[in-house]
Amino acid sequence: MKVVFNEIIAFSRRVGFHIVALLAFFLIDPYQKNFLAGYLLTAFIYIKKDFILRRIDTDFVLIQAFAIVYALFSLIDPEIFTQTVIFYGVFPPVFFLLGRYLMSKTKRVDDIFVILFTVGMLYSVSALLSVTFNLKSGGYANFDRAIPMIWSGSKPMKATLMAAFFTFNMCIPALTLVQLKKFNIAFKAITLLIFVQSLLCVFRLGSRTQLAIFLITTALTLLFILPKQSLNQNIRLLLLLAASAVLVYIYIPFDLDSEYLSTIGQRLQNSDNTGSAGGRTTRWTRSLENLFIKPLGWDKTEFGYAHNLWLDVARTHGIIPFIILIIFSVRTLLNTKKAIRFSKVSLPVTTLFFSYVLAANLMFFVEPVTEGIFSFFLVYCFIQGFIREYIHLMGKRTLKKPALSSFETTGKKIETKTIRQ
Repeated sequence: MKVVFNEIIAFSRRVGFHIVALLAFFLIDPYQKNFLAGYLLTAFIYIKKDFILRRIDTDFVLIQAFAIVYALFSLIDPEIFTQTVIFYGVFPPVFFLLGRYLMSKTKRVDDIFVILFTVGMLYSVSALLSVTFNLKSGGYANFDRAIPMIWSGSKPMKATLMAAFFTFNMCIPALTLVQLKKFNIAFKAITLLIFVQSLLCVFRLGSRTQLAIFLITTALTLLFILPKQSLNQNIRLLLLLAASAVLVYIYIPFDLDSEYLSTIGQRLQNSDNTGSAGGRTTRWTRSLENLFIKPLGWDKTEFGYAHNLWLDVARTHGIIPFIILIIFSVRTLLNTKKAIRFSKVSLPVTTLFFSYVLAANLMFFVEPVTEGIFSFFLVYCFIQGFIREYIHLMGKRTLKKPALSSFETTGKKIETKTIRQ
């Protein structure tokens, strides 16, 4: 833990403690006032004129265009506050640039893992504390899934929205599949404890989505890293997984009627639409039909939410922002694929890229993110900004040194020279 703490302090000094504090404030969102940090971060980014001018590319233009169009269409809706319209129009490109800026200040490849892992953890703090305190007072056998945030005056939040904060924590088992040599046992133990508590919170919320994200990201990440490791590493990993599975099977009951599985167990047992993703496939089909019949959008009273980021954007704002967002989303996947090609530099870093982007997109496929939890979309923009800058910096090094000889890939320490802008 000391290594991680020292890296965060060193990074904060390079970027500025005030910027790191503002980002942490936004992620934790005390008293639902994270927009204040968003305004200050916006001012900070836009005074970096030279940096912005050097980072204007297709990805920035797309996210800026989406934000402006989405905000303009939001003006038509009388139920949306003016301040919310400003969030829509300003924050997505700002967080994309913020990710690029923080990556530009990163000196070592391994620091990327620490920074993005910390971002994911901070984003879950308020939800983790809120559901944990609820468990302490009411236990698991409580079928009211709406839980308020711990901050005073907070109204009960829908379980689906509360569970979204745990998305990146569901990636922790996937991230521990790779060898994190520089992190000691204490760090790994603490992160696994956080995951276990997060999973218990997911059980309390009865979130099938988060449970699916955990299982899918873990399975696909395992398939992702096996070809990139040596035979001996894979044998050790598979033996460890087998031993862990046996211990879990022996000591942890999986009876859906047990107390800690009571909420999610009830949903799984009483649900007759699990095969259709909770009835979402029907909504997706009707939404795709409406793209051609009603290109300017349709009313929610028709069949409710589409439960899909892109289709819900089309529902509320029409086909124009839908198309822009689709193009941006495809480019983010292509950028992630490019970043993964540098796995020889640091497998933990590219594994984090893979699992975080996979988890976020799984969330996008089943929830109306821009309407329900816009901050999640902003965190994704931040991560994609980080990835885009990573590609930019690594690309420059690749052109100069195709073998990437400037990196030490022995596994003990992965360092680079200072990245100059």
